Amino acid sequence: MKNETVVLITGCSTGIGRELCKILSERGYIVVATARKVEALKDLTVSLKLQLDVTQKESISVAMEEVIARFKKIDILVNNAGYSTRGALEEININSVKSMLDVNVFGIINMIQAVVPEMRKKQFGKIINIGSISGKFVQPINGAYCASKYAVEAISDTLRLELHNYNIQATVIEPGPIKTNFFKTMVNNSNNLMTSQDSYYSTFYEADAKYRNNQNLTDPKEAAKVIANIISKSRIKPRYKVAVPMSYNIAIHFPDFVREYFMKRR
Repeated sequence: MKNETVVLITGCSTGIGRELCKILSERGYIVVATARKVEALKDLTVSLKLQLDVTQKESISVAMEEVIARFKKIDILVNNAGYSTRGALEEININSVKSMLDVNVFGIINMIQAVVPEMRKKQFGKIINIGSISGKFVQPINGAYCASKYAVEAISDTLRLELHNYNIQATVIEPGPIKTNFFKTMVNNSNNLMTSQDSYYSTFYEADAKYRNNQNLTDPKEAAKVIANIISKSRIKPRYKVAVPMSYNIAIHFPDFVREYFMKRR
């Protein structure tokens, strides 16, 4: 049964975004699935599929015009598009970091600037920003990605202060490790650096690869179900942890010196 709630989701080609499209469509939402390459969405059953690059204002504008022409509104925005590149700050490629920040941070702001005026017209809206537990504590050789997710925390908190008069809510979802293409993409982006035996940080890279190979990952379907339930709430909290291992939950509450001690040993 349709509930006439229009949900626009970015980054739907794989992972949480894709699974969220499926679940919300099954629950009767009007789902607008978007991706940089719209052909990646061809087997999704949703109300509308659109090409959308969150780093390109023109791409966003074209997509927004289509959504408003079809449905007259956007009730919920899920800022899901994002990826990771890894490397020690001393030697990571700065252009790679800029490209990642363009998606993970400025892409979210681009979408906010496009969608909020439409939500304000209706005096209603929800903005769901997909952050990461890495936005709560840092790990060596992952500093650039962590910085992008710390930024998502700040963006979400700012939105609540700026938009509460318009009945527009905002939250940040903080997932733990999820079994998606995320780590494959990260390796593709960072492999040359992280496999270099000449690096001063080679022991960090080797330890990180070993840790990731043994890491327990949550099925994206399970994570998407939790996020779908959060979306359906009439009032949403400032932040939600999703599929976060107990060790991570404990780590974020440690004093800085204790957390750093364990991270150095890892």
